[in-house]
Amino acid sequence: MAKQLAVPFSAALIFCLGLNYAWAQSAAPEETPAPGKYETVVTFHGKIVSVDRLDKTVTLEGPDGRKLTINVMNPYNLDAAKVGEPFVARFYQVINIRNKKPGENVQAATLASGLTTAKPGEVPGATREEQTNFLVTVDAIDQTNGTVTVRAADGCTQTVKARHPEKLKQLKVGDELVIGVYQAIAISLDKESAAGAP
Repeated sequence: MAKQLAVPFSAALIFCLGLNYAWAQSAAPEETPAPGKYETVVTFHGKIVSVDRLDKTVTLEGPDGRKLTINVMNPYNLDAAKVGEPFVARFYQVINIRNKKPGENVQAATLASGLTTAKPGEVPGATREEQTNFLVTVDAIDQTNGTVTVRAADGCTQTVKARHPEKLKQLKVGDELVIGVYQAIAISLDKESAAGAP
């Protein structure tokens, strides 16, 4: 039985709060003959239900009532957090898939991440970003069912359904694909909702 190819996601907040995904897709660049670029943006609103200044934690409640407690180390953000205040969170994901260029040296897996928090005078909030790049090889193509099976450097495989099955004709078994996954979650106090509240 084949092992599954795992793509690291830092979207625990999204799943804990329960969301509906809105998909948007942009066309692949002309110089990229492989599958292309896919973008996801999810926006949701909630409220702060608890602030513990001693432990430096804030508990958020999503639209379906699920709660998530997060650490808030930035004193400016922690001071601005008040029970009942609305917040807005946005989750961004961009997946870029392209053919490996001849002679290109691609590491099997790379990971870069960062956290940015608000400065005094800015809208309180924070953004966490993560960029993952990895190399896979096309193991099998099923034109009838519109699927492709790829294998990572460690031997893990994954069979995926192509969003645009016609693009599978541009691939062949043995092709190496570079997959880049960018994800970010941004949380800030929702000043617009607060201004409209009675």
